[in-house]
Amino acid sequence: MLKTDVTHSAVEWRPAQLEEAELWVSVTRRSADQLHFEPEDAQIARYKEENLTMQAQRYLLWRDDAPIGRLRFSSHGNTARLDGLVLLPDAGGSVAAQVVGEALVRAAALEMRHLEATYPAAYIASFAAAGFQECRRRTGMAAATNLFMPHYPLPSSLRVRQILPDEGEQVGLLLQRSYAGGPDNLYSDVASWRAEIRSLQEGRFGPFIPESCFVVEHSLDHYHLAGAILVHLERGIPCIRHMAVAPSFRHVGLGQLLALKAMRRLQELDYPTVLLYVTLGIPAVNLYHRLGFLEAGPTYIEAERLLVR
Repeated sequence: MLKTDVTHSAVEWRPAQLEEAELWVSVTRRSADQLHFEPEDAQIARYKEENLTMQAQRYLLWRDDAPIGRLRFSSHGNTARLDGLVLLPDAGGSVAAQVVGEALVRAAALEMRHLEATYPAAYIASFAAAGFQECRRRTGMAAATNLFMPHYPLPSSLRVRQILPDEGEQVGLLLQRSYAGGPDNLYSDVASWRAEIRSLQEGRFGPFIPESCFVVEHSLDHYHLAGAILVHLERGIPCIRHMAVAPSFRHVGLGQLLALKAMRRLQELDYPTVLLYVTLGIPAVNLYHRLGFLEAGPTYIEAERLLVR
């Protein structure tokens, strides 16, 4: 924990060591903010297998000799990031505020310009009081893959097929066009979206499942895709990372068709359940409800704070 004359906290951040896997997982599983889709031994194994960069981001939160939470803290460029915040139910209401204060001190010491944070909605008061501006709210949803739902045929000019390994550039462009102007527009340029697709295909977010990933192409335009759905494994469960439809091809049932094809393929691969994280308030929430998705966990808030004015 940083020594500072500005902030003193009873909660101490200690780097989580490799041999503390069981402790990290125990804190995670005892929290009310986590979903348990994988066995404890699988969580321990995943902790031990993380690369050195991910290991360096892990902190256990201690009060006296008792662990009361954990988080991840990292920095890149001029931005620091706090996520993975988990607190035990009996940690006390002041702990979240102390964590926020310590994160601000650390970010300032690193001369960061921004501090981004993702945290359960239960801690919203502490982050809001520290000047964080909310960007979006997301919640986890889950559905059975054995859903049967008829779908209307697409126009003959559209064709749905499995994604090809070299289509990252086209998919990145599709995501930029699809998310522009909305809360899911996370990047300002197409290069960043293409980098996201490369990371997904390389397994950065969990093993990629290309068999259940589909794109839609137009017979007269093979470069600009009409839609795509991308799936990877998260904690052993398939997770829809992106489902995007280009603006000019909406309202013809394309999103529903993509979701059904991915879910049916996952069922063929013996995955009974599929997850996704959706931004609250967007029209796609209604589609997911029709597809049998139900809220399966807490709501998370993504927020940011400017540190240098």
